Amino acid sequence: MKEYVWLFPIIFMFHDMEEIIGFKFFLRQNETELQKRFPSFLRCYKNFSTEGFAFAVYEELILCIAISTLAYFLDRNFLWYIWLGAFIGCDLHFFVHLIQVSIFRRYIPACITSLICLPVNTLIICKCLLCIKDSALFAAAFMALGAILVFVNIFIAQKMMGWFTKHFADSNL
Repeated sequence: MKEYVWLFPIIFMFHDMEEIIGFKFFLRQNETELQKRFPSFLRCYKNFSTEGFAFAVYEELILCIAISTLAYFLDRNFLWYIWLGAFIGCDLHFFVHLIQVSIFRRYIPACITSLICLPVNTLIICKCLLCIKDSALFAAAFMALGAILVFVNIFIAQKMMGWFTKHFADSNL
């Protein structure tokens, strides 16, 4: 897994740059459609600033780097499984974006990089799963922990996005 460890933060940033760059523009261009079909989504994200979004992504990147660094330098199996679980969580995140595209039936910021990254991530995950030397239960428990960590952190990052926008950013950008 060591040969793939730094791909996690790289792939994460590659994907999230598309979201940072395009999200506000996407909301402006699709506001009427979103209001009709997905009003709760629009209410959640309409007033977020690009700076707030970038701040949340920065926090998520720090987590990706921290998980990767701990796994690489401490080199303990349970940390590798947490890393793999977080990487799997990232892969599931890409899959969710593709589902969003199929429901919305048009481009959303994140779909191009999700299409590019999903097969790459999935291949890396499959190769890493073949490296597991511990019991399946031990590995699965720590992989679940890593995946849960990613999804819980997405909600934390969204809260941080709103907080940052409210306190520091011009939400009219």
